[in-house]
Amino acid sequence: MNRDDFGRDVLAPVEILEFSDDLRVPDVQPLQKFLVARLDELIDAAPEGSGARFTAVRLKDLVRNDALHLADLLGEWEDVVEAGRTHQVGHVQRLRQDVGIWWNRLCATAAHFHGHPDYRPRWRELRFLCLEHAEIIEQVEGGFSRGVYEGGAHP
Repeated sequence: MNRDDFGRDVLAPVEILEFSDDLRVPDVQPLQKFLVARLDELIDAAPEGSGARFTAVRLKDLVRNDALHLADLLGEWEDVVEAGRTHQVGHVQRLRQDVGIWWNRLCATAAHFHGHPDYRPRWRELRFLCLEHAEIIEQVEGGFSRGVYEGGAHP
């Protein structure tokens, strides 16, 4: 795959995130800024020296580190996309999985602030890496019977 595939820049951010493969570096900063602002509010509201303040400060540090790590992973992922190596096994597949894992970590934190007016629906956990992954999972989960117990425990 290259920039000319599908008539668009494959590295451009998409309007609606469906898969973790859709994520790009510019997706990280707004989410990080939102989370840091919410955590700053919690820090300011907590008494100096309290456990609540310590926890909010620590979570803010973790959010910043997670966002930085995710941006680094996405930079590497964009190199993979440009080189057309998205289906390469091994490190590339681990990288694409890590992008989803780290995005979902940040989104799980943001979900606790979903009532805030600056929260964006875009910041949601993504279950699938790509369309092919979604199709495989759908086939496994919904495409055939799992035997006589159908999801119940064996007696």
